[in-house]
Amino acid sequence: MPRLFIGLELPGTQARALAAVAESGPGLRWQTPGQLHLTLRFLGELSAASSAAVQRQLAALRWQAFTLQVSGVGYFGSPTRPSILWAGLADTAALQALRLRLDALLAAELAPDPQHFVPHITLARCGSGAGSPAEFLACHRQLQLPVWAVTELCLFTSEAGDNGSRYQVLARYPCTLPLGDAHCGAADQAPETGR
Repeated sequence: MPRLFIGLELPGTQARALAAVAESGPGLRWQTPGQLHLTLRFLGELSAASSAAVQRQLAALRWQAFTLQVSGVGYFGSPTRPSILWAGLADTAALQALRLRLDALLAAELAPDPQHFVPHITLARCGSGAGSPAEFLACHRQLQLPVWAVTELCLFTSEAGDNGSRYQVLARYPCTLPLGDAHCGAADQAPETGR
């Protein structure tokens, strides 16, 4: 069974800009533009019946478009043995609200996610010999990319490959309410309550 997750695709401009920060170094496996994405909820391996139930729930989800902006970088792991280098996001209020909506929506089908949700875009996976992330952090701490509108969720499949995981969009779920016209920073508005 393929592994599934719910996430966001990145616009090509943002994906190419993030891929451009890749630096040569031991123990680092950088993501290609096609691998870059933002995971909202990892689902794992699901049976065909569970996958179909999740897809029905996602199709019924009502949510409002919002904006996101890549801002800054960070890492997971220890300062001497990082596991992942990532790009952060400037304002995640709407993203966090959407994640909570997804958790509630999927509660009947899936066990709660044991991982605390930290919005990020994985840039590189670090193996042995990767060393300290200090230079990477210093070089890219001012990273900031243009704002983009999030107007659809994606259900992805993930399969391991020789050059890292391969991700494919299984289904797309567009927003039911457009980006608010009142101000461009609609990212601080919670998605509308479903009926």
